[in-house]
Amino acid sequence: MADVMMALGEYRFSIDTAALQSISETYAWRWADKNLAGRKPRSQFIGGDLATLRFEGTIYPHFRGGLGQTDKMKAEGDKGKPLRMIDGLGRDWGLWTMRTLEVNKTKLFTKGVARKIEFTIEIKEYPDKE
Repeated sequence: MADVMMALGEYRFSIDTAALQSISETYAWRWADKNLAGRKPRSQFIGGDLATLRFEGTIYPHFRGGLGQTDKMKAEGDKGKPLRMIDGLGRDWGLWTMRTLEVNKTKLFTKGVARKIEFTIEIKEYPDKE
């Protein structure tokens, strides 16, 4: 098996399963606007929001990976539990919750079987400390 690019729960992203093409990180901060009589509202910082990661990748099921890869990804989300994420260098990114899985099947062949599958997964951090 090729080197693991990223592990999310029990699923392993690699060239042999599902090759990651990009990882986007989003960070946000929460502010509350308090209305004041006769003046503009005053903003108060109330803390950071959950970080979001977005994985985009490609599977060529007849070359490597097989047709069941997105089913395995979906099974991780179906667990309904935070998933540990570890990158290919062994760095533990902590716990994350799978929020969306989008699958786009193209280059359809005999019996509607896709020759190319693109996927996007969005996960949010799951703080395990208060």
